[in-house]
Amino acid sequence: MQNIESKPKQTSTFVAVIAVTIGILITLTLMAGLPPTENMGLFTLGVLTLIAVTGVIGGAGWYLLIKPLPADVTIGKPVVISATTRSVIALLLTLSAMSTGIAGIWDEIWHSAYGIPFGEDFFWRPHMLLYFSFLTMAVLGGWSWWTLMMRAKGTLQQRFRANSLLGFSVFSGIFTVFAVGGDPIWHIFYGEDLSPWSLPHLLILLLVLVMGLLATAYHKTLMAAQEWHIGFKNFTWRNILTLLVLVGGMFAFLLLFTVQWYSATRADPAAIAAAAAGADVATISATVGTMNTPLALLLQTAVYPDWMFSIFLVFIGLFFGTLALHSTRQIGSATMVGLITLGVRSVMDVVFNSVTPGTLPLYIIIPLLLILDVVYAVSLSRNQKTPSFWLSAIIMTVAYTLISIPLIPAVFPFMTSAVAILPMRFIASLITALGAIWLAQMIGGLSGEASSTSQAPITSQTQRVTALVYSAFGAFLVFFIVTATPPI
Repeated sequence: MQNIESKPKQTSTFVAVIAVTIGILITLTLMAGLPPTENMGLFTLGVLTLIAVTGVIGGAGWYLLIKPLPADVTIGKPVVISATTRSVIALLLTLSAMSTGIAGIWDEIWHSAYGIPFGEDFFWRPHMLLYFSFLTMAVLGGWSWWTLMMRAKGTLQQRFRANSLLGFSVFSGIFTVFAVGGDPIWHIFYGEDLSPWSLPHLLILLLVLVMGLLATAYHKTLMAAQEWHIGFKNFTWRNILTLLVLVGGMFAFLLLFTVQWYSATRADPAAIAAAAAGADVATISATVGTMNTPLALLLQTAVYPDWMFSIFLVFIGLFFGTLALHSTRQIGSATMVGLITLGVRSVMDVVFNSVTPGTLPLYIIIPLLLILDVVYAVSLSRNQKTPSFWLSAIIMTVAYTLISIPLIPAVFPFMTSAVAILPMRFIASLITALGAIWLAQMIGGLSGEASSTSQAPITSQTQRVTALVYSAFGAFLVFFIVTATPPI
């Protein structure tokens, strides 16, 4: 049996991923802005606590799943999960990942349209979709723990490695309880968030990423090994489900990291013109007599440096594009993820009468995804292998900088592409591209290792049960969404 701890390189990779993740959390927390002096104590305590617990969970995961075992210790008989069980789990995780993304967008649309305050929205349908997703992760974690404790033998390390995918599911469930529980506690002790990407929201975003990684790993246990291919000749329906998982994740990332910018396009034209001219916050505010949400968001974006929006666009595009390519090994899947995301968001805007143009960032991201597919296609055609992460990052940074010059001012009229800001846009984008592509490749590798645990084969009965369950859940999800009534 192949186990994720059998390769010493996995330890350094895991530590690097955890370190980079914590570094990103700290950086974004600081970039979001600091609270007033009287709240700094609780803010600092909250930040240190959340980061410390995240580190403890990561350290425990490394010890039980990745740390090399002593030479005289063996794993023992593996715990094998039936194909039907894995298929149902993959289904639930796929629906959870998609539901999380859809619920986030749905929640943003209704809040923008109806202004329901925090607390009164606890039981509306977008939140119920989120609760379903989080509950799925928590229950799966508990079931995985029970299965390992009942069927595996030996120490905790030996039990967790009897089926590394179940072991990873346990830690995913633990992290779910921590991330979801941390958000209300943060609000109780600290108050309102300074930005959409507050630390508790970033932890939930990380949870969405873990959810997608777990769903992909379970799908891979039900698929034959795939070779790299240009086009969709070898595309399977599970590849499509994997892309839907990534679409759900892209929704969540787009919402948290770009909502301020695309919502700001609804501000008064005079305020937008003042922002484009480089006016300060006071001057922009003075152009409009009444403060409203779009204007408030425009004032927030005016404080941020130009390159901040670029790092968000570049990270979202290259991270999910690279994950799509390495998850399916089908060139063209990166562009497909962007197009599916654009299509679903457009439909949601129509169905829910959205007042916010949430598709705008995708008009910049999709060309980037198309170029990423081309880079991989050229490398495979010439060298019969995928491009290195650093070469991909350099090419994609140059491409992004060039396409951003006309597209950013066209899509977001309060922004410019003045020559003076292009060097920092390029440098920030390059650093982000290097990190995004490297991280996506590493996560894709960890997902593949986790899914390589021995599993029971797929039978025709499993395929029939899978089709039935997918159809039933899909029909219910559509019914649940289309029958929802606005909170007015």
